[in-house]
Amino acid sequence: MTLELGAEGRLYIDGRFTEAAAGGRFDVLNPSDETVIGTSADAADDDVAAAVTAARRAADETSWGTDHAFRARVLRQLQDALRKEAATAKRLQTAEAGTPTSNIGSHIDVMIDDMSFFNDLIERFPWEQEFGVHQGVGLPSNRRVRYEPYGVVGAITPWNAPFMTDIWKIQHALATGNTIVLKTAPDTPLTGAFIAKVAHENTDLPPGVLNVISSHDKAAAGEALTGDPRVDMYHFTGSPGVGQRIYERASHGIRKVCLELGGKSANIILDDADLAVALPMTIGMCMSNSGQGCALATRLVVHSSRYDEVLEALAAAVGALPWGDPTDPVNIVGPIINGAQLARIEGLVDRARDAGARVLVGGRRGDSPTGGKGFWYEPTIVADVHEDAEIAQHEVFGPVLTVVRYRGDDDEAVRVANNSRYGLSSYIQTQDPERAWRLANRMKAGTVNIGPSFYLSPDTPFGGYGISGVGREHGEDGFREYLQAKTIAYPGVIA
Repeated sequence: MTLELGAEGRLYIDGRFTEAAAGGRFDVLNPSDETVIGTSADAADDDVAAAVTAARRAADETSWGTDHAFRARVLRQLQDALRKEAATAKRLQTAEAGTPTSNIGSHIDVMIDDMSFFNDLIERFPWEQEFGVHQGVGLPSNRRVRYEPYGVVGAITPWNAPFMTDIWKIQHALATGNTIVLKTAPDTPLTGAFIAKVAHENTDLPPGVLNVISSHDKAAAGEALTGDPRVDMYHFTGSPGVGQRIYERASHGIRKVCLELGGKSANIILDDADLAVALPMTIGMCMSNSGQGCALATRLVVHSSRYDEVLEALAAAVGALPWGDPTDPVNIVGPIINGAQLARIEGLVDRARDAGARVLVGGRRGDSPTGGKGFWYEPTIVADVHEDAEIAQHEVFGPVLTVVRYRGDDDEAVRVANNSRYGLSSYIQTQDPERAWRLANRMKAGTVNIGPSFYLSPDTPFGGYGISGVGREHGEDGFREYLQAKTIAYPGVIA
């Protein structure tokens, strides 16, 4: 069926909506039933170049990078307009990404509210600071430090949380005075075009500051964007393999890069954990968004003294977890984004089973609730997994909880949890606060969550260790990632 939202599917370049130069379009499918919900313009090299040209001109020839008050006003206009259109954004993302209604508010409403942090930060950030007189090489000099945008940001976003990741990159880039070319994921291009439409119709955003492109080929437009020397900085959210490719291409010309590259986050259940608190958190933070989240707690590390008890409770709870139609607010787990991702999940679980792991519940494609269509995988628990097994070391990105048993003391718990090339997030379940803090300080992860808590907020940094990426989003740390510091010296007098 066609989505009854009048979804915009054109490219947004230099303040205008336009078709791709070659005229191509591609279908956007609803992962619940494989119906076509709209079509999107299929950008190629010429379109990417046009978007970069517009962004470059806006960065070089307008006051966007220096007029802080104007930027704050425009971004507040965008925030207010997105609030008014939030219901449309929710229906659109559920249709193209399959995001369950039970979770959609955290993707849309919370992210719109969180824009206030950066909008306010524009006005209170120390864009210029005086450091007084210093006599370093015989020349008394005053020093002024000035923070300036890089210029043009090339941003590439994933399909699992399109509104969230699109608005993060738009907000970070624009609040700091950069211009942006945003390339959306092929599975979820309509959300990015929607944000561009809201900005176009409701703000005083100058042409060329925001550009949004879509492409059916997930690599071609990205290669064109990362190969353009006029782009000063890249911000990518996605897989480590693609992130490394972007890092390599950005090294030509020494361009700035920020990468958020997923995780295999450990959730430690210590021997004193209160399971009445720990297990709902465990299930929610693995199965949320159908398990399609980079920082979700998908690797459960359980002390041997609680192992059987934990498995029994998990099997009962996950076996009864409601899943299916994402528009039904009762359901926690919805569809998988596409057939290729579904096959990947299936392969990881099947190979784990063949290697001796136990599948307690799920472990198979789900019977379609939409008449045999769509991409479905049952909520799954894979137990008795060796800490070095494929499924314990690789991101599944589906509703699959991997359970690893550990024996010994807290040192062993930390060792097993840190046994991963990833380091995006980690979780600790214990009734002893001092014990929790001791472990938290030893986790090799960019974020740590103790008990029923979750790190995500606009005013604290988010990013990973290891192959989970470089750089940070959010907070003043994330703000500064998009800025260059310039020191200006001028004659001074020693008092």
